[in-house]
Amino acid sequence: MSTELSGLDGVTRQDVLERLMVAGTKGMQLVELQKKMAPDWDASAVEQALGGLQRDGLAVEWNQRWMAIRHTKWIVGQVNQLEKGDALIRTGDRWEAGYFVSRRNLKGAIDRDRVLIRRVEASGRKGGDRLPEATIVRVLERPLRTVVGTLDFEGDRRWLVPFDPKVNLDLEVTGGDNRLEDQYVVVEVLDPRRGSRGGPLKGRVTEVLGSASSPGVDVLVMLRHFRIPENFPVEVLAEAERFGEDPLESDLEGRRDLTTQTAVTIDGESARDFDDAISVEQRPDGGFSVAVHIADVSHYVSEGDALDLEAFRRGTSVYFPDRAIPMLPETLSNGLCSLRPDVVRLTLSAFLEFSPEGEVESRSFDTTVIRSSRRLTYGEVRRLLEEPETKDEQEYGPVLTMLRAAEALARVLNRRRMDRGSIDFDLPEGDVILDEEGFTVGVRPGERNIAHRIIEELMIAANEAVAFHLDSHETPAVYRVHDPPQSTSLEELRSVVKPLGLKLEGDLQLLNPAALQALLKQAEGKPEEPFVSSLVLRAMQQAAYDPECRGHYALGSTHYTHFTSPIRRYPDLLVHRQLKSLLRGSEPAEGKDSLLESRLPSIAEHCSFTERRAERAERQLLQWKLVRLLAGRIGEKFSGRVTGVQPFGLFVQLSDYFVDGLVPIRSMADDFYVYEADSHRLIGQENGKIYRLADRVDVVLTGVDPRQRGLSLAIEGMPEPRQSRPRRQRRRSPR
Repeated sequence: MSTELSGLDGVTRQDVLERLMVAGTKGMQLVELQKKMAPDWDASAVEQALGGLQRDGLAVEWNQRWMAIRHTKWIVGQVNQLEKGDALIRTGDRWEAGYFVSRRNLKGAIDRDRVLIRRVEASGRKGGDRLPEATIVRVLERPLRTVVGTLDFEGDRRWLVPFDPKVNLDLEVTGGDNRLEDQYVVVEVLDPRRGSRGGPLKGRVTEVLGSASSPGVDVLVMLRHFRIPENFPVEVLAEAERFGEDPLESDLEGRRDLTTQTAVTIDGESARDFDDAISVEQRPDGGFSVAVHIADVSHYVSEGDALDLEAFRRGTSVYFPDRAIPMLPETLSNGLCSLRPDVVRLTLSAFLEFSPEGEVESRSFDTTVIRSSRRLTYGEVRRLLEEPETKDEQEYGPVLTMLRAAEALARVLNRRRMDRGSIDFDLPEGDVILDEEGFTVGVRPGERNIAHRIIEELMIAANEAVAFHLDSHETPAVYRVHDPPQSTSLEELRSVVKPLGLKLEGDLQLLNPAALQALLKQAEGKPEEPFVSSLVLRAMQQAAYDPECRGHYALGSTHYTHFTSPIRRYPDLLVHRQLKSLLRGSEPAEGKDSLLESRLPSIAEHCSFTERRAERAERQLLQWKLVRLLAGRIGEKFSGRVTGVQPFGLFVQLSDYFVDGLVPIRSMADDFYVYEADSHRLIGQENGKIYRLADRVDVVLTGVDPRQRGLSLAIEGMPEPRQSRPRRQRRRSPR
């Protein structure tokens, strides 16, 4: 952590830290330190400064003596628990993942705990330059305030069973009665520090969410578990309401009037907020003129106002199958800022000229006003382009001409992007089907057609153009960055695909994305194609927001940002403000530019966090819904493919449901199977049967684990395992 501390408290902390540095490995007792700091600082200020230094990883208390962390073998970090129970420890100025801690070495630490760790010597973990391994020395601070779960009743005592199986804590609950059995509740932790000292936690029920079998309760569980804000504060709603339903005449002043230009939105059937519209024309020379119009949210949401602060707090909209949790109130997101057809809307537009080969010839930007000609859906556009009818010309007129030009341009841009090594993932996904009451009744395969590709290519082009413009003018901004994958991840990918007859060519230290694209091409059209796509995606680093324009590896872009969705992403809103500032040519107020620049790292980190939070909530809710859908189908047969091979069994994805289950190796009773790590397969020692990645298998659903939200499977036709003599089971206390 940086030792540059500012402000009055910072001066105290800097003073205290300097004293501890001088004290060396012996450290100082609190009373001794307070005496040395007097009379400049009182005892409480010194104690407060020490707490701040410990939170920042600069000092630690041990055996009633305070020491500068630099004089110890320890490191202060924050626990980031993984889905299987292990954890990463985030350290340093930017809290990046620096260490790995296995589940057995967590010693009671849970997600988000501030901890003291010690690096351990090589532990036999495979993988070259993977994160070094550490063990928890002590929990320093537990920021835990609320936990979601169900109650386990043991006589007169009640214990919380956390919704998240990774959370391993003893939490005795008051305020719950027998009527709350099988109900999800929110429990407030009354003394979080007690848990960090090793004793059982105490908590009380503050909210009853309901039974998981009731429609909508699963969404409430996700919102409370991930601490996603649901309802808007009164002052935020009031600020949104004051704008009215349509732009005022004064709002149109100084804007380029494009209301007579043909522009359309293209979105999904259920979309309610339309934040981008396109206009495309093919020139006589074969080149293309493009305008990408984005809702000018920044005209209504000013920096520092209540709307802005709430949008920043949320960071992004969250999309569940039955509802959206918007970043902005619906008055704006579905009303005044939504580019609905036949109404005037304020936009910020990117104007791009492309050669017939897709090379950018010019780029410019302007504040504009448009009137969308038509609200189109992906399915509608696909039908118009791939299954045209004679009546289309009359019904759609210039819109149809524009769509044909947009299709031609999208194909040119996609080909050019592929030529530079961009990776095109086409993973199969499922969308749940809900009935009128909100119950999950089925799954439909996700669709990706030519309409999706048109919007994808034009939005990528607009994002690249804006990033290039901001970076060229050295304007502080938040960029969308995607760093190259780590060589160890690529080594593992190479070893996994080798048994499939696929090759990953090239220097793994400096691998061009074209090599990964070539790998996907080898698998194209084969049964293992979806599996290989998921493996390549898993080998990638996670994209994030950053003040530095480092480019986007997967897209093969040297300049990239998010500009096209300010209704639902806060970074886009910030990018709009910076772009408009450039367009005005106005000099920022003295110090304002540098102030924003100093805040950008924390803004980027927060936006990356809220994005990851939303993705986890959306993914976990979908998994939960699919598992509950299948709970009533135990004993039925399903087709699937092997997506993972481990010493303990096979992971199989059910083909029609896009959800994984586990075939335990103990259930494979027709032979004794041995795990071959190098070839990622299980081999029967007598019959020679082999199970490997991407193999098609028929399985039977044998069980559902509501706690882990997982499925248990068995290979169809596999004989029942022989029953071993039952051992006496000791009842485990819920504590």
